[in-house]
Amino acid sequence: MTTSILQIGAIDWTPEITAPLDWHYTSIFDLPTFLATQKDPYILEQTYVVLTDDVLESSLLSSQIQEWPAFRVIYFATQIAPEFQTILSERRAFAISETTPERVSKRILTDLYLGQQGFATRFSETQFLPTVPSGIHFSRMGRFLARFEGDFGSEWQQIGTLQTLKTDFIANQTNEIWLDYRQTDTAAAALLFIFYRDGAILTQDMIKGDALRRMTQVQAPADYDSYQIIVLGSGKGQLTLHVVHQRRSRHGLGHLLPGGQWQLTSEDEEVLSYFNPGTLPKPLVVNFSGARLHVDGFEMASAFNQLGVPYLLFTDARMQGGAFDVGSPAYEQTVIDIIKRAMAELNLTSQDVILTGYSMGSYPAMYYAGDIKPGALVLAKPIINLGTLTADAEFAHQYNQDWTLDVRRHLTGYVRPNDTESLNQKLWRHISTVDWSTTTVALLTMEQDNYDGDSLPELLDYLDTHHALLTHQVEAGYHNEKIDEMVDFMMTQLTQLRDNRLAEDE
Repeated sequence: MTTSILQIGAIDWTPEITAPLDWHYTSIFDLPTFLATQKDPYILEQTYVVLTDDVLESSLLSSQIQEWPAFRVIYFATQIAPEFQTILSERRAFAISETTPERVSKRILTDLYLGQQGFATRFSETQFLPTVPSGIHFSRMGRFLARFEGDFGSEWQQIGTLQTLKTDFIANQTNEIWLDYRQTDTAAAALLFIFYRDGAILTQDMIKGDALRRMTQVQAPADYDSYQIIVLGSGKGQLTLHVVHQRRSRHGLGHLLPGGQWQLTSEDEEVLSYFNPGTLPKPLVVNFSGARLHVDGFEMASAFNQLGVPYLLFTDARMQGGAFDVGSPAYEQTVIDIIKRAMAELNLTSQDVILTGYSMGSYPAMYYAGDIKPGALVLAKPIINLGTLTADAEFAHQYNQDWTLDVRRHLTGYVRPNDTESLNQKLWRHISTVDWSTTTVALLTMEQDNYDGDSLPELLDYLDTHHALLTHQVEAGYHNEKIDEMVDFMMTQLTQLRDNRLAEDE
């Protein structure tokens, strides 16, 4: 799909655009006429709007931008009227430093591309080949953690190699790198990226120290044919290595999606979120993604754009598949704070919030109801009891072996049978203060749900006992079936809830 651009400014850049962009032009004065020629003058048909004047002060233009969706306007002006700047900020416009047709079009193609690109390389049996130095003790914790302990010495030495694919990068592409690991005492880790051409080294990039605790950029050479990630250790103590995250860089314009947010908790766990203020005042839809085994990404953005409502997305990439967006108090408080910041910006109450999710995402949607006290929940294919789910060592989630055991290890610190009941109770304890008699719950379930279907009667009994305002639709089939019906159910329920909330203000 070609990215389309509406340029608005005094000088038409069209003759100078050579990049593969569908370029359109109008002056500010002719903007109403340009929009009137569209199929729907109230819809922004182009992917982005580029403002190319050095001074931005037109009330005609700012009022139109105020009506357009967020994250769709790009500008580089430095002389901006205060009222205009307020609207640009509210609409999450992208400020860039590039000012020429060639450089602006290149920046759009490089950093405001459509889609999401992110993946993980894990310290598993299949992706990590250890090189254990003399005197160092090496062990694995399940299939997903590698641990080294001992005196590595004062100089960096190799402790292993991670499997890579040439397609992890493309020519001149920049990826952002983050290592999820733990260390004790003076032990330190480093990653060495080596790019080759015909067996010869082209470039090397080493990431160490504080750079491992933030998204650090590595750029691939134009003509490489393969690359390696060498894992290094130094100092004395213990290194526990979990995963290397790589995401295609947008050079400051967002993570995964344009405008996506990445942050670390006080315990160095990442939280990925995306807030879009929408074009309508309410309700705020908070969505938690389902399991994503091989690529990182937010879900449901396109569908929520069609609704027009403000929405907040979360995706959990800590485990291969995710860890249900819950964990330590610090992690959960970070999620709660992000939701409450969005509520505060929109000046909304808890009753104006809808928590939603399917499969893995259904669990945090229910769980955080205990903190947010939302007006409604929209759930599909619910996973309810994490203890029961993660007790099944034979649980086959496509090609991911031991995913449930890794989740159990992450949430409890162990893989022990006697943690099943406490994990099951995590949800029920947390939602015990919700007034379900004032909470609308829309629920879709599968008759032959082979994930956590045995827990469904417990959820239905709980909602009935607590007098929840329940709408329940049942579909024949297994957990991974009836995707279209599931999306249709969720969007129908969200549309109805949106219309009801807006009607209350009329």
